[in-house]
Amino acid sequence: MKKKSAILMLLVLAACSTNENRERSLSSSSDSRSESQAEQDYWEKRGKGWSKFEYDGYTGKKNKLKFIGAVASKKNRDFSFEASDRRQKLLDENLFDTGVSPNTELDCGKVMKRVHRTAYGECYFHGNEKDLTDRDKKLANQLRAGAVHERFGRNTKASESNEALKNDLMKPNPLEVSQKLLARNGNQVDAPVINVLATAWLQAMNHDWFTHGKNSKTKSYDISAHKSHPHYGDKGMKIPATQSEGENEAALEKHGYDYVSRNRVTHWWDASQIYGSDPETIRKVRSVWRNGKNTGRLIPEGKIAVDVANRKLRYDSRGLPVTGFHDNWWTGLELIHVLFHLEHNSIVDRVLKPQIGKKICVGKVSKSECDEELFEKARMINSALMAKIHTVEWTPALLDNEMLHIGMRSNWFGMREVTGLSIPTLRAKVDGGVKHLISGLVGKKTLDLYSVPFTLTEEFVAVYRMHPLVPDSVTIRDAKTNKAGDKVSTKEMIFRQAQGTMAKYGSATWLNSFGTSFPGAMTLNNYPTWMSKFVAERNTGKAHTDSVEMDMGAVDIFRDRERGIPKYNDFREAIHLPRIESFEELTPNKEHQKKLAEVYDDIDDMDLLVGTLAEADRYPGYAFGNTPFYIFALMASRRLMADPFFSDYFTKDYYTKPGINHVNKTTMSDVIIRHFPEFKNRFYTQKTTSLGRKKDEEVVKNAFRPWLPVYKDVKKAIQGMDSL
Repeated sequence: MKKKSAILMLLVLAACSTNENRERSLSSSSDSRSESQAEQDYWEKRGKGWSKFEYDGYTGKKNKLKFIGAVASKKNRDFSFEASDRRQKLLDENLFDTGVSPNTELDCGKVMKRVHRTAYGECYFHGNEKDLTDRDKKLANQLRAGAVHERFGRNTKASESNEALKNDLMKPNPLEVSQKLLARNGNQVDAPVINVLATAWLQAMNHDWFTHGKNSKTKSYDISAHKSHPHYGDKGMKIPATQSEGENEAALEKHGYDYVSRNRVTHWWDASQIYGSDPETIRKVRSVWRNGKNTGRLIPEGKIAVDVANRKLRYDSRGLPVTGFHDNWWTGLELIHVLFHLEHNSIVDRVLKPQIGKKICVGKVSKSECDEELFEKARMINSALMAKIHTVEWTPALLDNEMLHIGMRSNWFGMREVTGLSIPTLRAKVDGGVKHLISGLVGKKTLDLYSVPFTLTEEFVAVYRMHPLVPDSVTIRDAKTNKAGDKVSTKEMIFRQAQGTMAKYGSATWLNSFGTSFPGAMTLNNYPTWMSKFVAERNTGKAHTDSVEMDMGAVDIFRDRERGIPKYNDFREAIHLPRIESFEELTPNKEHQKKLAEVYDDIDDMDLLVGTLAEADRYPGYAFGNTPFYIFALMASRRLMADPFFSDYFTKDYYTKPGINHVNKTTMSDVIIRHFPEFKNRFYTQKTTSLGRKKDEEVVKNAFRPWLPVYKDVKKAIQGMDSL
């Protein structure tokens, strides 16, 4: 069967590599299409009328013929190559360097004596020049690329960003935009095919990727009152400026950008939200805690702090959770952190300790040295597992169509699930976007920087503003009985309230409740009601700082303007998408059209966030539109392709063979059931075979879908909707 599948796939690939397809590649130097023809192709190849496709645990390995049939379909191929060509064009033309700090006082030989995820995220390319493409070898000495405190890069040119900075920061009034176009005001639109755990997951990943840090203490902006706002109708709102660069940081060449800012965590997908982005935080997370106090002793065997008996995090005497990053804290974040604190320790016990003396801690090593190696490898495995879950489970849960499912699995696994062929060998024989489809973006010989030092970008931050996913409340569903009970406002779960709210019901009941409740949909007028006025805190402790009363929607609008994010149509043009000519073309919703026209004099004045929530330009089954999707397609790929730990380090030599298997074979439901075994019946049901034997059958294969018993209605919802 393997041989037959391989032959069929090669035939498909041959069909996909015709001259016709090469000529219409957006990234090809032979592309002779006019702009109008490119726009026509874009609208025609969005995949309308696709047949429904059941995801939930789909793999090419188990569905080879279905997989091949999907790829071979002309309508799917047309879409796949159009999307792939656009991603390739973005990789070629929309990655910009804002400057990487010099390697001052950096001894990478010492730091990377043993290959591991470093505390600050630096030195990843030390001794790694041989693995870079010829065009990227000049970047091998950029040893602080992706490190903590490095600048955000850009996906738009300096001229485009600088032009955006000339716009009036207060026009239209951010409070008016928030109240008329973003505020939910008690009328939540649900996203009924995913659960609130998907919301918590996204924020946990965001905390791994980026933060601008604490706000400025010396500079702020005054947003004037607006009559439409119930809380700020007679007074304005003060908003602190984004933290500015220090004097030494600002001296670095900006490559033409008038505005730059710094990421205060590592840019890498390295689970820094669990472990931290500096040695002090990492040591804190690895320490033994007693009654809210750090004993100063490290937990043996490279394990990290977590209350195993109660399945919750440790808290310090100030009420701060002992974890890598705890800003914007709430119950949902604690659930994700608990799971992966527990998973780290499980990886030590189940995956790594059996290899001591064989592949780990070999030779004359001290106990402390062995503990260090166990910690480092467990972190590598745990962070790679999170990246894989996000790629092949979370993303397809929100972007529910056939080619996206195939594409995301291909990003991680390549076509080896189907073909069984050597991925590096295939990679050497093809070029352009096709090579990524075949070989994937993970594994040996996949490292590619596209001539630009790795960073996350300001535009990536902008399109990840997804507060509508936060529901107004969560229905409590008891962990033991599974009966629905009280509804708890998410406002009661945030900041310093989180610890008490978690304790009231317990982590098991909260996890079950998140798994069976619906988030909000990504649409206009769907920001959580309480976010129109609340006090935001930088942390959850008594010594919290930087607290400010705010309207979250107004802040989101203002931050994009402050940071030089182009308006919606300018942004689309910058990433090679057609401009939208009118509010009527933007959305078929008549009420939304009317509100948009009230707020904006012209569609070209519309803020990026508003446009992305309103746009009907989205592929079937997508929870959000194509404007953010193409930045995700670019940067999600970039995060994997530019990281040596997902490339030449992603081998059994560094992760160990059981470690690689753990990453590739473990699903989110596996993680949940391992640490909350009582929830197996939320994913499995018992069926009786023809021989009268009882057999467990997995029903809910994607943990970001609503769990049983709520799941029974999900398939109906999927079948009845083109998008969330």
